[in-house]
Amino acid sequence: MIGVTPRPVFVTVDEQGNLDGLDIALAKAIFAEAGMQISFQVYPWKRIVHLLENGEVDVALSASDSDQRREFAHFSSEAFRLGHNLLFTSKKNASLFDPNKGLSQLEGKSVRLGVQRGVAYSHEYDEMLKSEAFRRKLVVVDTPPRLVDLLLIDRVDAFLGSERDLHREIIKHDAEGQIVPVFYLMNDQEASSHIMFSKASVQTQWVEKVDEAMRTLKASGRYDEILSSF
Repeated sequence: MIGVTPRPVFVTVDEQGNLDGLDIALAKAIFAEAGMQISFQVYPWKRIVHLLENGEVDVALSASDSDQRREFAHFSSEAFRLGHNLLFTSKKNASLFDPNKGLSQLEGKSVRLGVQRGVAYSHEYDEMLKSEAFRRKLVVVDTPPRLVDLLLIDRVDAFLGSERDLHREIIKHDAEGQIVPVFYLMNDQEASSHIMFSKASVQTQWVEKVDEAMRTLKASGRYDEILSSF
């Protein structure tokens, strides 16, 4: 079973409960190529990680690789997709941030930073979470649209988010002239997300089969076709 969390573009759910989106399309193609049957179950992301650790969910999509997660999970060696995260702010606040520096520039600044619960934005972000002073700057929400809402009503000074789905939310809010991206939180290597497998329920041979399926789809051009269709 694959645990998924609804996100614009990547995982969408219609009124009948049918799943669609980029991650769903990629997963269906990959596991079909690997000769494996799959099913999907919708959960909040934090819940997926917990269930995967216990073996109650077998697979999670578009996951960041980390030493902590490797204690209970295998990761595909092939990248599932790139998922760049950025810091966004309002045009009027853009001068507060240096586009050539990372999150560390927020130390010592009085900044209200919107973030989504349970999201690992970058290694630097994970390290900064160890600081109580940094955690006090955070305004934690459950969905990307709420981040946009809070910036527009001046409840946060900036927020962190995915390049693809937050740009879509900004367009939905008709706020392209008001909200701007400032800097990327990671390089391409760190931005590569992977398929995460539960060590409690998935053998390494199945991880290898999925990696081989991903390589086959990429070599045939089918992978790029799916990416470009969204």
